[in-house]
Amino acid sequence: MRTRSSVFAAAAAVTVAVLTVTGNPASAGFGESAGTAEGAKGRAAAAQKPPTGGQGIGDPYYPSDGNLGYDVADYTVKLSYDPAAGSIAATTTITARATSALSSFNLDFGSLTIDQLTVNGQPATYRREFAHELVVTPAAAVASGTTFTTAVTYHGVPEGVAWKPQNDGAVVVLDEPHSATVWYPSNDHPQDKATFHLEATVPAPYAVVSNGTEGATTTAPGPGGSTLTTYRWNLVEPTTTYLTYFGVDKLTFKRSTLADGTPVVDTYAPGATGQQANEAKLPEIIDLLEEKWGPYPATAAGGHFLDTSIGFSLETYTRPVYTAGAGIQTIAHELAHQWWGDHVSIKYWRDICLNECFASYSQWLWDEHNGTDLDARYKSSVERLGFKYKLYDMGAGNEFTGGGVYTKGKYFLHALRHKLGNDAFYSSLRAVLTEYADRNISMPELRDELAERTGVDLTSFWAEWMGTRKPSFANLYPGSLGG
Repeated sequence: MRTRSSVFAAAAAVTVAVLTVTGNPASAGFGESAGTAEGAKGRAAAAQKPPTGGQGIGDPYYPSDGNLGYDVADYTVKLSYDPAAGSIAATTTITARATSALSSFNLDFGSLTIDQLTVNGQPATYRREFAHELVVTPAAAVASGTTFTTAVTYHGVPEGVAWKPQNDGAVVVLDEPHSATVWYPSNDHPQDKATFHLEATVPAPYAVVSNGTEGATTTAPGPGGSTLTTYRWNLVEPTTTYLTYFGVDKLTFKRSTLADGTPVVDTYAPGATGQQANEAKLPEIIDLLEEKWGPYPATAAGGHFLDTSIGFSLETYTRPVYTAGAGIQTIAHELAHQWWGDHVSIKYWRDICLNECFASYSQWLWDEHNGTDLDARYKSSVERLGFKYKLYDMGAGNEFTGGGVYTKGKYFLHALRHKLGNDAFYSSLRAVLTEYADRNISMPELRDELAERTGVDLTSFWAEWMGTRKPSFANLYPGSLGG
């Protein structure tokens, strides 16, 4: 663990972060037996003791991800970042509702050094287990259905693939399926969505970008005549933890609005300002996606453009992060995720087609918008498709295989468009987006929703496209594709 520099220590003085959780009024006494002579009394007391909130939300691919016993409403992270040391000092505030009585509960958190942890303002004990489990025992048990607050103060150099140092002390933190545990404690699974607020302090000339709308920016004197600037970002739409991020760099900010007044904030690393021409297409792309998928689901928009390659771009909510050289197709893909993956999210990681099939097909819709005949493209290439890739339940570690959800997924959705009929395809999917707004849905549930809304039996169609064999002619060339 590196020591903090003087700039970092001074910046840390202006940082705070707290965790709040909600619980129900549940029972009163939680005494424990004081010895063998009190066995019967001890057993009775133990029976009154609330259950612990166990690890793992139930995802078969990542069994330890997420935690039971509470539902997070909000994360507030206040941190300072020292570009020279690459370290942070922070406090995180989580507000949640206890869904059962809790004598202890788990958070997902990485290896940063914890300085203090309180629950409802009282010091709590904690221990670490496995790769990212933080087991918290509050001084007083949390009653089911009530709100409780846990404040975690910590510092250090974040470790893990999500922490991505850039040029000259810059950094961006993001990854999929895991990223939040690297820099703040959380309930790290897509099923627990929450609002997110970041307050981050950095020395000039560095700046900070994150999710949502901009708050007030303030400055304070730092050591040696330096200036410390605090940036505030507020995401009011509930989101999953892997879709939150922050980036620090010597940024160029470009601000504008969509036609309806939605604020757009684009940020560019020093070597990425040439991407402004591509990002200028954002309003046109959003207009197209609104036509297809319904109203833009967030209160802010934009993009964060890197000048180094991180190997991928990511649909961080309201403001996707783009690797160096990302083009128009990637922008269309990540913007489509604002509907598919961000606004409506997967139930389990085996449902990743919900995210990637729709975002990838939206790239085709952008091509169609610009004159491409998608039926001709489909017919001329579908027989060469790699049908061996599953679109559902493909196995942990195989979710992002390129030939699957990113390639086969486009063909699946174009075939579905013909199976349902053009109008029914879009109207039923828009209805699903409305019904499941800020919620989660599985791929089988999506199938059943579409079948119910359109009256089309999708049993064999869905099973064949989700699997590893070439679909039957009727399901490969449904509707006018077979003409």
